Amino acid sequence: MKTLALLTTALLIFASCGKIKEENDAFNEVAEDYALAESVWDDLGEQVEGSAENVEAGETTWQACAIITVDTIGTPFPLSVTVDFGETGCVGRDGKTRTGQITYTMTDWYRVEGSTLTTTTNNYTVDDYMVTGNRVVTNKGENEQGQLHFQVEVTGASITDPEGATMSWTSSRTRTWIAGEETGFFTSNGSGGFLGWDGITDDVYEITGNAEGITRSGNSFLVDITSALRVQLDCRWITQGELCLTPEDYDPRSLDYGDGTCDNKALLSTNRKDVEITLRG
Repeated sequence: MKTLALLTTALLIFASCGKIKEENDAFNEVAEDYALAESVWDDLGEQVEGSAENVEAGETTWQACAIITVDTIGTPFPLSVTVDFGETGCVGRDGKTRTGQITYTMTDWYRVEGSTLTTTTNNYTVDDYMVTGNRVVTNKGENEQGQLHFQVEVTGASITDPEGATMSWTSSRTRTWIAGEETGFFTSNGSGGFLGWDGITDDVYEITGNAEGITRSGNSFLVDITSALRVQLDCRWITQGELCLTPEDYDPRSLDYGDGTCDNKALLSTNRKDVEITLRG
């Protein structure tokens, strides 16, 4: 009887440890894929909004190699813009390699209240990640602090990694421009030239809202941002803020991105302990 009791206890411990590991793996996967989706779709927004400034300035290239084509649908708006990165790979000023096309329709210039940017992709990749879906950005004007803010809706989105695994993604967010609004690609650098890429990468946004998706392993999840996320365009990862992650079949957990440092680390909090995880993307 004593041997049977010990065996039963061992099996219970083993099953409990297995369940905990399974749960931890599920949360790690969701945290990593969420960070990937945010990174990829923020980058796509950067390509749209940055190239839109080039369109406004009458330029025909973006990222030093992509070709901009403008089709005037109205007088002068709406505009239909295609940014073509080519088939062989366009290495931008940020060091990322892109292929394919981004197409967007502008109802007015990006900084004009009430304007919308509606974006689709065509065989578009960034660093070998295939990106598909639709993104609509509406300029909501200034908030009470005098900061421009935008409603950003992403629908029908998917990201396929270089190994061929695909995740799906839908999000509804408010994006508040908290730094860098006064500069752009063609802002004077004070020496007879332009700020160029530095006028784009000094932008900082705060993100609130929610999202849902299906990970590359096929597990669904929900996301609610509980403390505004800080997105700096000079960093590929979220640098600050907190959100609530809820994978299918599990209770929620929180994910804390830290104090503003640009790194690929985040703290995943459980009811037992906090675990530092490394973010992909």
